[in-house]
Amino acid sequence: MTKETYHQTLRVNKNAMGEDDMSQEINKIYEIFSNLLKPRQAEVSNSEPRYVISVAARMVGIEAHTLRYYERLGLVQPQRSRGNIRLYSQDDVDQLCCIKTLMGDLGINSAGIEVALRLMQRMEEIQHQLGEMEIRVERLMKTNMESDIE
Repeated sequence: MTKETYHQTLRVNKNAMGEDDMSQEINKIYEIFSNLLKPRQAEVSNSEPRYVISVAARMVGIEAHTLRYYERLGLVQPQRSRGNIRLYSQDDVDQLCCIKTLMGDLGINSAGIEVALRLMQRMEEIQHQLGEMEIRVERLMKTNMESDIE
């Protein structure tokens, strides 16, 4: 359907429909487009190892020997295959990008990066705990409101 044909059809439908029908039609179209634009659920998790060292290095924009150096420092721990090949997950690649930024752009040394990574990990844990606590508070408030109503 061309753009002009679509607009003509829309005008005809608009004239034939009432305002309620038009809003329902718009809502249907919105739902269809929003479903099309939703990101698809990844079939594998971000923590699943899937990249060999050369691919991970290319993704981060550093050399493979630098990744091995970061591993020696304990900044990243890639999983190993049966053949003892390093396999990096998407989470590892994201962490390596962060390490690269901290070291290269901000000039932080390896000890500072270790501290920064621990702090970021702790912040994520606290955010997760906070989210769980918010859910508990909402449940408590809901049960209190229900008991007040009764």
